[in-house]
Amino acid sequence: MQRRYADVLQKLGRGTYSTREMKPAAPDQDDDLSALRAEYQEVVGKRPYHGWDADTLRAKIAEAQAE
Repeated sequence: MQRRYADVLQKLGRGTYSTREMKPAAPDQDDDLSALRAEYQEVVGKRPYHGWDADTLRAKIAEAQAE
């Protein structure tokens, strides 16, 4: 795989660049993040920022529910 494609995949969170193999993201993390994004959209009414991790989403959901 070319280095530029590996860099794009890494920025998308779909793998890491290694000289021997590309490693995909763990499926459990993707499922948890997808569920949190859906919950955020239900609570807040708009889609979450794609760069937020699970901890940030949990904090934003708790903050929105407290209001």
